[in-house]
Amino acid sequence: DALDKDFDSWDEKWQFWSQLINEYSVEYKPSKAMKQLKELLNGKNYFIATSTFGHFFEKAGFDQEKIFNVFGDWTMMQCSSGLNHGTRSDLSTVKRYVNGQGEVPRCEDCNSPMELHMPLNAHFFPDEDVNTRFRWFLTRNQTKKVVVLELGVDPTSPQLLDPMVKLVEQFKD
Repeated sequence: DALDKDFDSWDEKWQFWSQLINEYSVEYKPSKAMKQLKELLNGKNYFIATSTFGHFFEKAGFDQEKIFNVFGDWTMMQCSSGLNHGTRSDLSTVKRYVNGQGEVPRCEDCNSPMELHMPLNAHFFPDEDVNTRFRWFLTRNQTKKVVVLELGVDPTSPQLLDPMVKLVEQFKD
């Protein structure tokens, strides 16, 4: 995985991660298709489960409370110790690295280096709050007609595709 390739130091990791996050999240501008999707969903009940971690939906103005970033969020960081000390934004760290003044962020609880809030290793702690909101959305709408739209998901992404296919098979509406 490119995000967790072999690095010699935490500083090298944060330099690499910061460039990616800056290019693909901080500087991202919503595409025409993303704006059209937002317009299509305007006034409708929706929930987005996405494998993207670049905040594309958030940047396009979709409600953050209705977005489940299944594979985490690279604009957030977590402790690398393996203990769940919570998450916090990494955008100020990214900005400092992009400006050549980066310093490896440290956990406020144990002083371990912080890492991206993504399943790069066994330390990943999924966002339980949004997972609960997604489950409640599905529960409240299980007797209604729901459109499941899979964009950019293909057989090479079975971790997102398979659960959605099973969901649609289970609830025919």
